[in-house]
Amino acid sequence: MESSHVKKLWAVLIPAMLLPGLASLWYFVWLGDSPLAQVTYGSVKVFTLVWPIIAIYLILKEKIHFQELSIREHLQSIPMGIMIGLPIAVVIGLLMLSPIGSVVKEASPLVKQKCIDLGIINHFILFGLVISIFHSLLEEYYWRWFVYGKLREVVTIRTAHFLGALAFTLHHIVVMMQFFELPWALFFSTCVGIGGCFWSVLFQKQRTLVGAWVSHAIVDIALMSVGYYLIVS
Repeated sequence: MESSHVKKLWAVLIPAMLLPGLASLWYFVWLGDSPLAQVTYGSVKVFTLVWPIIAIYLILKEKIHFQELSIREHLQSIPMGIMIGLPIAVVIGLLMLSPIGSVVKEASPLVKQKCIDLGIINHFILFGLVISIFHSLLEEYYWRWFVYGKLREVVTIRTAHFLGALAFTLHHIVVMMQFFELPWALFFSTCVGIGGCFWSVLFQKQRTLVGAWVSHAIVDIALMSVGYYLIVS
């Protein structure tokens, strides 16, 4: 691969890997209950949708090549996604019954206040469904298809799994630190990173996002259920 193309790849990957984490500092920390927090949050989601397209078409000047898989092959990836997602969801439930659950429950007032700040407190179930179904697909498209997919063009597959999962974890660390002390924030964020690694492995193995998306959605439903429990308890 030409060095100029490698430089372009890093030029689109570095902002893709770092900007969501930096932006989370704005909408989750510095802006507080300002209306700008909601605007910034929405802007980041628009960025995650359009940046891969801009990067591929306008900067890298490539065509998007979709894997020539049949609908049946996409659907065949679902059982593995369920087999990975369901055990993680069960573990989340079991952790809530363990002493770790007490740590999570202590963050209930902070979670409730942040939901008020972001204007989602009265629509949390709808918000949770959107996050679980649609936002999980957006994240798979962005973090696995684009970030991980392009990382494997410039580093080894193993390193791409690690760097992709690490970048996916960064903005979660910022979020977790608003609710938990640093050791717990790092612990929960590491769990997120492990999930991201599972999903990039699924994408690599199955050549489709469907299995990873299903797995991700199941995990998000479990997490949103915990969030709902915290704000109503």
